[in-house]
Amino acid sequence: MKLELRGITKRFGALTANDHIDLTIEPGEIHCLLGENGAGKSTLMNVLYGLYQADDGDILIDDAVQGFSGPGDAMAAGIGMVHQHFMLIPVFTVAENVMLGHEQTKFGGRLDLAAARARVHEISKRFGFNVDPDALVEDLPVGVQQRVEIIKALSRDAKVLVFDEPTAVLTPQETDELMTTMHQLRDAGTSIVFITHKLREVREVADR
Repeated sequence: MKLELRGITKRFGALTANDHIDLTIEPGEIHCLLGENGAGKSTLMNVLYGLYQADDGDILIDDAVQGFSGPGDAMAAGIGMVHQHFMLIPVFTVAENVMLGHEQTKFGGRLDLAAARARVHEISKRFGFNVDPDALVEDLPVGVQQRVEIIKALSRDAKVLVFDEPTAVLTPQETDELMTTMHQLRDAGTSIVFITHKLREVREVADR
């Protein structure tokens, strides 16, 4: 899936956070956005993910202009985002978090938790995540919680995955594991947008 941003502009009152930004993400690449804090990287990705509405410009997928009114539209189009501050419910299990907002039901309208568990197992096995679908999120280390966010995005068939300053909350070992995961995702065909202000990380994983 080819993703393109054309002329994206986002203002907050008198402040212009993004000024006619052009960006193209080719299929199956790790594309890093490098810049200091406050440069507008996260704002641009929040526009892409439907959290903000652009004041000007277009989002295109495979050369077709998209109109995202919220994250649900972005997810339906194949875009996932792993936020710096995780969007997980601590008292829910991994499987419950993964299915939240995307619930499958069985006969009688009951939630199909078994299907969610199976999906967690399948993705965990594919990428070597070793995540227990029945574990409570609040009991998991930060690095594993991040993997839950990745599993949640992949369970919705994300073709482009945005990581917003993902190493800010990780230990050095967890950071190395994330770099390995990003390479695995890319090699499996997922495009990645990696937001960071750390040049070492860019040099380690960036294709562009």
